[in-house]
Amino acid sequence: MSEITIRRLSEEDADGVRELDGLILGPDRSNTWNEYVGRFLATSRLSVMSMPVWGSFVAEIDDNLVGFILAERQSVGYGLPPGARIVAIAVHPDQRQKGIGRLLLEALKDDSRSRGIRQIFSVLMAEDQRDIDFLASCGFDSAQVKVLIAQI
Repeated sequence: MSEITIRRLSEEDADGVRELDGLILGPDRSNTWNEYVGRFLATSRLSVMSMPVWGSFVAEIDDNLVGFILAERQSVGYGLPPGARIVAIAVHPDQRQKGIGRLLLEALKDDSRSRGIRQIFSVLMAEDQRDIDFLASCGFDSAQVKVLIAQI
């Protein structure tokens, strides 16, 4: 089996991340995902940042991008805890069940610890059970945050 390499996201990875995102469609895509990867990459302005995007990593096997995690710092506000918020995490469908998602989360945890961040969270829809189960298996617990929604 080839070795999995985890490294920080760079500008050169944007197209590969978009391509992998494009492979994850329909019922395989989280309900909360809807084009968020593209917006995140656009707003993080990878090409003009003097420092690498914080909290975002890619996974490679044989120099092929097979996974990514995008995260951002979250300040106190809107009832969310301060810390790091997972924006998106994805693993190529053919490469799942190999520990790649866990390795990406570990990279985020290590990066967060080194910067004094003590909480990482993700906001998911209740029907995103696969994602909820994955995060729970990685040590995530339900938060005491209440989200209110008005259907209009």
